[in-house]
Amino acid sequence: MLGPNLWADFPVVEVWFDLSDHPPGEWLVSAGRLRAQLTARLPGLTLPRRPPADPDHPLHERRHQRWLAQVFLATILELCAQSGVRPGFSRVRRTSQPGLYRLAFTFVEGAPPQACAAAALDLVRAGLAASDGELPNPVPGLRALALEAGPTPTCAALLRAAQARGIPTRRLPGSVLQLGHGARQRRLPCTALAPDTPLAEHAAAQRGLLSALLECAGLACAEAPVTGAHYRVLVAGRRVLAALHWQPGRGGNGAGPTVTDVSGLIHGEVRARVLDAARVLGLETAEVRLAAADIARPLESQGGLISEVIAAPPLDLYVECVRSRPIAAAFLETLYRPGETGRIPIVAVSGTNGKTTVTRLIAHGLSVSGRFVGMTCTDGIYLADRRIDTDDCAGPQSARLVLLNPQVEAAVLETARGGILREGLGFDACDVAVVTNIGEGDHLGLGWVDTVAELAEVKQAVVRGVSPGGTAVLNAVDPLVARMAAHCKGSVLFFARDGEHPVILRQRREGARAAFVQGQDLILAAGEAQWVLLSLGRIPLTNGGRIGFQVENCLAAAATLWALGLPLETIGAALETFGADLDRSPGRFNVLCINGATVVFDYGHNPSALLAMIAALDSFPHRRRLAVYSAAGDRRDADLIRQGEILGQAFDRVILYEDHCTRGRLPGEIMSLFARGLAAGERVQEVQTIHGWRSAVEAALWLAQPGDLILVQADLIDETVDYVRARLAADQAFRELPLHDLPLGAAAAPVMQA
Repeated sequence: MLGPNLWADFPVVEVWFDLSDHPPGEWLVSAGRLRAQLTARLPGLTLPRRPPADPDHPLHERRHQRWLAQVFLATILELCAQSGVRPGFSRVRRTSQPGLYRLAFTFVEGAPPQACAAAALDLVRAGLAASDGELPNPVPGLRALALEAGPTPTCAALLRAAQARGIPTRRLPGSVLQLGHGARQRRLPCTALAPDTPLAEHAAAQRGLLSALLECAGLACAEAPVTGAHYRVLVAGRRVLAALHWQPGRGGNGAGPTVTDVSGLIHGEVRARVLDAARVLGLETAEVRLAAADIARPLESQGGLISEVIAAPPLDLYVECVRSRPIAAAFLETLYRPGETGRIPIVAVSGTNGKTTVTRLIAHGLSVSGRFVGMTCTDGIYLADRRIDTDDCAGPQSARLVLLNPQVEAAVLETARGGILREGLGFDACDVAVVTNIGEGDHLGLGWVDTVAELAEVKQAVVRGVSPGGTAVLNAVDPLVARMAAHCKGSVLFFARDGEHPVILRQRREGARAAFVQGQDLILAAGEAQWVLLSLGRIPLTNGGRIGFQVENCLAAAATLWALGLPLETIGAALETFGADLDRSPGRFNVLCINGATVVFDYGHNPSALLAMIAALDSFPHRRRLAVYSAAGDRRDADLIRQGEILGQAFDRVILYEDHCTRGRLPGEIMSLFARGLAAGERVQEVQTIHGWRSAVEAALWLAQPGDLILVQADLIDETVDYVRARLAADQAFRELPLHDLPLGAAAAPVMQA
């Protein structure tokens, strides 16, 4: 887990330790021998005290399983230390599955964590076996792995210097180090720097060209590279960083060269000549080699010459030999001026519902401001308006891909529960974290997240990832979200539809910022001061404020753009130009009309989303309400029944479908659970079960009559969009409706006749 995660705000390694098939009765008799053998093999190992054996105690089994998990973790940590790196953080957590424990410890560059965990498991297994022999010694092999996998001396020095400056880093394949994100990144080889210009490579290969170019600048060049004692000067960013005196090794006795740090002796005139030589070749970074007797005297006074200009200087040599100054830190100063960190604005959006819409709206606002935006969401990865991936990309791998792209000037990253649990966040810190809501939750029962409080703890990772100068944008109405404010290192900006909500009022009394609705206006406030951003009637997404959950989404997005420092005019323009159509917001409350019936396509697939949808539909005129609905099979029984209850209370006819997302359920099992909930509904008159989403939608449209209001769950976004576009092209009676064209109320008159 390379970013902030459920365990900590820094990278950790997570290991699962499963004892569910190994009760203590199988191995407890060997526990004493295990302790003795482990400490004999690893003398520095400190093990926890073993709990007393009491088979009659109700927690006997759990206590000893936890003890063995702690022994396993302690062994991993000692092996990491023996391989060269000692993690400073470690934890053990019991899961809701009996006998299964999750362990975590600090991830440090250079340690082989997987190999250490595997070796620790082998030692524990061997110690619990019936043998009294000596345990194997994995330490030499682990040290060799650490040496192979660890960073070079230069890379390690650059990593330390970048961390001290707050510059984000990432090691890439091929011994390449990335500093910074997106358009502000720099990529460096971890040994020698690549040439800055083709001219430098060309001149290095042709001695005559090098000599001619230097002479044009009044610099004397040696006829051939010097082979004896000489000076080597490292130049970066039009600064001399270091100088070495190089004395070749003597004869065949195997002695290597003698290298002496002379950085403090270089004469000012020599310094100027060296910088001129690099500038002539268009090099920001170079090594200039001098044939001279004394670097403390001007070259002209001693007949000194420039021997070579190396376009790819060997940084390892300088990091190892220069003791007078930190070369890595000095080199970073040539790449990033004081105060610069190579970071671009990063926004992380999490929550149960509304994440994708808020993500898209924020990205749209940043695009309106003129930035090249990278966006990840449930619908894919976008670079500006170009979609480069069509999968569900709301996880850390997709986030890292966007941050690697050198075009990206700002990143907006939807951050889902699953990715946080698997790998943590895809970045070390963000400028703004948005948590839209928790509500009744979703995906409960998966990944040992069984309650909404545990789900909130997972989503809270984005808030803990806010930088000290950043902002958390939080839903004031949802108590589980509002409590996350205590975990934010930066400032907090609350949003709510109700400007009189106690959290909003307290926030303003404290002089802090808030976003809310007053009358029909979207308001941004700081303490007692407030500004009207826009009337809801001018925000297409909200249908004049009648779609409550979209009002909340717009509040969250506007607050985020304000926290990023965008002018109010730009924020208003973004809200005015973002519609609820298939292009801007596919599968999110897209409204169409067929033969006088209104059809709403929406992705909502959990109880909270369904309740919000029904509240929005209450303002739509209708004679009957129909729903086409389903849910994935990995939801809990109670959640499927609950959605059935909600449907039964709000719709006259429900068409259930079962498709590809059974996820371990038997055929018909999902429908059966929905039917149990629907049976408690007071409104539903008819329930129909159909196999396949498309068939269910066709059945609903065939049944549609003027004045009907039909909710269609957009299960797969691309499939939904393709279907709707095909119907729009083929059927003149089927057309997309802008939300502002919709009439109000729950009257019986049809919405529109075809």
